[in-house]
Amino acid sequence: MNKVAVITGAAGGIGKELTTLYRKKNYSLILADKDGSGFSELKTKEGVEVVIGDITKSETRKRIVDFVTQKYKKLDILINNAGITFIQPFEDNTEEQLNRIVDTNLKAPILLTHELYGFMKLQGEGVIIFTNSSAGKQGYPNHTLYSTTKFGLSGFAQSLRHEARKFNIRILSVHPGGIKTPFYDHAKEKPDTSGYMDARKVAEIIVYLSETSDLSPDEIVINRLSK
Repeated sequence: MNKVAVITGAAGGIGKELTTLYRKKNYSLILADKDGSGFSELKTKEGVEVVIGDITKSETRKRIVDFVTQKYKKLDILINNAGITFIQPFEDNTEEQLNRIVDTNLKAPILLTHELYGFMKLQGEGVIIFTNSSAGKQGYPNHTLYSTTKFGLSGFAQSLRHEARKFNIRILSVHPGGIKTPFYDHAKEKPDTSGYMDARKVAEIIVYLSETSDLSPDEIVINRLSK
C-alpha cells in the first residue's frame, strides 16, 4: 500500500512543491487549503484527496481526519504547513489580526496534530513536520505577531518531541528563511524577495528528512547564501 501524507497549505508555495514531490514518489495525499484554485489539476487524480476549507475550522480538520482514519487507515507523514503573516509595524496590528494569525499559525497545527496523534500512536510510527520559519528562532522588525506564533509553535514541537519519541513518532521543525512564494503579496511592508530561496529546494530538503529512518534531526534551519 502506498504511503500516506497529509499536507496543509498545499495549494501554493512550499506546500505545492511538497505535493509535486510526494506524488512523484507515489504517495497517497490528503491536501488541504482554503484556496481551491490551486488544486484545479489534482481534484480528479487517483490517490489525491482535496479538502478545501479553513484549517482553523473544526469541520475542515474533521474531513482530513476522516480520510486518514476511514479511507486510508494509515498516516505516514503529517506536514503542518499552512500559515499567514502580517508584515507591518507593531502598532498597526489589530486584535482581529492577532486572533487570525494565532488561530492559523499556532492553534490549527496544534489541534490537527492532536486529532491525529492518537492514531499515529496506535499504529506505532509516524512523522509530524512543522513548517516553521527563521522568525521562530529570532525576531525581525515588522514581524511581531508572526514571530510570536512561530516561537510558540517551536515550543510545542520541542515539548511534544519528548512524549512522541517513545511511540516511534518523529517530530521535526523546519525553519527556512525567506522563500519566493505568494506569501508576501499582500504584506503592508513588502520585503525585497529577489534573494529569497526557491520553494522547490526547501521542499526537497523536507521530503528527504521525512524519509530518513536512520536519523532524526529535531530542528533544521535553512538559510540562503545571498543577502
